[in-house]
Amino acid sequence: MDGNALTLSWVDQLLFACLGKDWLTPADVFMRRSSAGEELRSGWGERIGDVFIAMRLRQWADHRGAEAALESVPYRTDRRPMLEARYRLTAVGDEIKRHGLAEIAQGPPVPVWGVTAYDPLDPWVVVDDGTDHRRMKLLEKRAT
Repeated sequence: MDGNALTLSWVDQLLFACLGKDWLTPADVFMRRSSAGEELRSGWGERIGDVFIAMRLRQWADHRGAEAALESVPYRTDRRPMLEARYRLTAVGDEIKRHGLAEIAQGPPVPVWGVTAYDPLDPWVVVDDGTDHRRMKLLEKRAT
């Protein structure tokens, strides 16, 4: 959480930074020539592996049906995870990329170091208050 906005997890921020209107396979995203692509490869690829990227893109495309942040089309029939589909941002995904999440449930849940990111039933968030110190807190309900 940055101020009052719900931001994506860092790895999801990198994925979204590599995506746009063009169709890309997970391999294309992983090899993207950009600072986000470089960080995915060197910073995260060594920790989580490249197949996590394919899995995460699929989760975003499958999450919330017609309101999904990513759309996908089949690419190869040999079922290699890094080449089985191509992805691009939807209008919802572009909005998330530019402004963050409207609600925590917009993100597909994913286990991260013993907790679940984007869990509306247990909404812990990392708060970035503009200092060098970050803290975790339960997400408070917003007034509507």
